[in-house]
Amino acid sequence: MFLKYACILECFGLLSICLAYKLYPIVTEDIPGNTNVTTGPFVRITRGYYFFEMNVKKNWFEAYQSCHLMDAELLSIETEEEWRDLNAYVQEFNIGEFYWTSGTDQGKIGQHVWFANNKPIDKAMWGPNQPDNANKMEHCVEYNWAKSKTGSWINDRPCEFQNRYICEARHPKTASFVVW
Repeated sequence: MFLKYACILECFGLLSICLAYKLYPIVTEDIPGNTNVTTGPFVRITRGYYFFEMNVKKNWFEAYQSCHLMDAELLSIETEEEWRDLNAYVQEFNIGEFYWTSGTDQGKIGQHVWFANNKPIDKAMWGPNQPDNANKMEHCVEYNWAKSKTGSWINDRPCEFQNRYICEARHPKTASFVVW
């Protein structure tokens, strides 16, 4: 009998402690600067996290699949700031080369979008006379920063072509709790 009363009192005690405190969840974008979190193999460039595959060349479909296996997407350049910062990074580390992006017009020929989010590609990023859909076979978009020339651009290319590629990770979120 005593054990029953003790268990009941213990339950009420735990319940009162739980009700005495309030939990406030806080979810923020990105990783706080004061934490020691490794983001490898992705590198942080301004607000984004990118993986540059510089050793293996794949066709667009294989590159897309490789990014997905890393829980990422092929690169989508959505803002002028992202374009500028990506170019600065590639120039600083001298890794100019052709890289697959998520850009494609496979959904509707002539209407190039970022496959990852279906947003139209900014016309200012295209190289001279691009996109040209040469031989009516170029439906995937590559990024290029030329070491010997000034600037960078994107170009349409046959999806079966072998290129390096850039994966873009989703923006991480940080969850924390305040107990009051």
